[in-house]
Amino acid sequence: MLQIVTKRYFRRGVPLNSTVHRRVIYTNRDFLRGDPIVLPVGELAPSTDHHSVSSVTVSVTEHLEAEYPDGETFGLVATSGDELLEQLADVLSFGFNAVFSSDGDLVRRLVPTQTGGRVEPSASQLFRRTFDPALFVGEEELDEFREFMTSLLGLRRENYEAAMRAIGRIVHATQRAVINPTIAYVDLVAALESLSEGASAPPPSWQQLDGRKRNLFDDALSGADRALSDRVRRAAMDAERLGSTARFVAFVTDHLSPSFFRAEAAGVVRPIRGADLDRALKTAYGIRSRNVHALEALPPEAWLLGEPSDTAFPPGLGTILSLDGLARLARHVVRNYIDRAPTDIDLTFNWRAALPGMFRAQLAPQYWIWQADGFSNESAPRYFSGLVANLTDAGSGQVEAVAPMAAVLERIEEILPGTGDGEVKAIMVAIYALWHGTVARTEHRRPGADDVLSRHEGLLKDPSVAAFAVGLLSGEIPDWSVDQWLELATERRLERESRSQLELVPSVDAALQVVAAEELVKACRLAEAQRLASLAVEELPGNEELITWEERLVAGKETHINLGRLLFGPGRDDRDPT
Repeated sequence: MLQIVTKRYFRRGVPLNSTVHRRVIYTNRDFLRGDPIVLPVGELAPSTDHHSVSSVTVSVTEHLEAEYPDGETFGLVATSGDELLEQLADVLSFGFNAVFSSDGDLVRRLVPTQTGGRVEPSASQLFRRTFDPALFVGEEELDEFREFMTSLLGLRRENYEAAMRAIGRIVHATQRAVINPTIAYVDLVAALESLSEGASAPPPSWQQLDGRKRNLFDDALSGADRALSDRVRRAAMDAERLGSTARFVAFVTDHLSPSFFRAEAAGVVRPIRGADLDRALKTAYGIRSRNVHALEALPPEAWLLGEPSDTAFPPGLGTILSLDGLARLARHVVRNYIDRAPTDIDLTFNWRAALPGMFRAQLAPQYWIWQADGFSNESAPRYFSGLVANLTDAGSGQVEAVAPMAAVLERIEEILPGTGDGEVKAIMVAIYALWHGTVARTEHRRPGADDVLSRHEGLLKDPSVAAFAVGLLSGEIPDWSVDQWLELATERRLERESRSQLELVPSVDAALQVVAAEELVKACRLAEAQRLASLAVEELPGNEELITWEERLVAGKETHINLGRLLFGPGRDDRDPT
């Protein structure tokens, strides 16, 4: 939202809806001034009182285009402002290395307060300066923050979104660290890892490879000639380069500038040394992985030191980055990422779809399957899936009728002659045959439909999921051999487990497994039938009729299931599926 309201993606001359959002947020930073502070987006109005925790009124003007590109009025005048102000609070927290939040109780828990002569425990014992009370913000720091925020808002959209995700994760990790140091550590690593997506790493030298891995290769290559040994070792180093740990380490070290070991390290307790960094990064990534996969906790030495420091030395791990050290590193790397990222405007970015509160759902097929403009070779499978879903919904009474398909059928008649035989053409014929085998048995038939079907019916003779669906819904189950049924049901299950598949309603997939299983029962191939019966139940989990049918099949008893009820529910039989 912060980048959208800058009007970066808006058209010139288009009227805007402008809404001011205000909120009081709490912080441990003290501005010692009463006049508003103008930011690249919004402004801050500090309170005049000065305590460990101060309040600041944040104001942001949200601009939204008032019209769609076609001139129609854009109905959304403004969002709630919640996400906009929360993002600004995250950017303020990150940019000032402090805490800014609308949750005053949270801020007061994080920032130490003097009570009765003693200081209450707080997050300031984990992170140097981040949660210290009443830190003054001078003009130079304000200017640096404005420059940082301007650079952030000027990024190409995908880089801006990546940076904002990392900033939010870092800020919230530090704020949750007192409650769960391990999760905070994992989140800090994850923030950097998210930015390394797509980065490449140089192959390590053989000596840089983990000693245990080197020993495995050295033992396996014992006695091999020199040329083969060199090729295998180069392959091992290339494989290591492709690993997530290597990518993470390479990205972080590539985004370090000289100031990390110089000006920024001044005053840091036990700052990480350059020679230790590579190993410490690998250890940090290992801690993240072991927590994710084995729920292993962060060694307490990484945070129970009494004073924030850059490094810790848990037994058996060597030098590691502490919570504070990892947070310092993360802030440095993210800032350099922002400085280096592209700043061109992504003209394909749909800012309206990125507004908060937008709920995206796939339209029910009756709202689009009749639109011939969207029908093509590429979309034919989606239209077939939609027609099958619309027919089953109409048969079960969930919708009143099947969508009118005349325009799409006419489009199919135009496309078919120029389409080569194959899966796409078979799908088009399946749509045509399914319509005329169900809705248009007596009316709504296309002129010349019989001729079209007779010329192309051969495409639906061989076993296929589309041909089965046409036969099932038309009340004419195909006459295939038992081996063909078994092969089709098995292949369909494998297809269902992949991302690329012909989407069908669950009842059709269950029916395929049922019909194939019953054909196997007739052939006395009970073991194979039981396997398909199990797959049928898995397509409609919890369906009592299917569960009973499977139990009878496994017990060797007579089985039969009404396909009409399976498809449409009670009250329909398999002789009249529509």
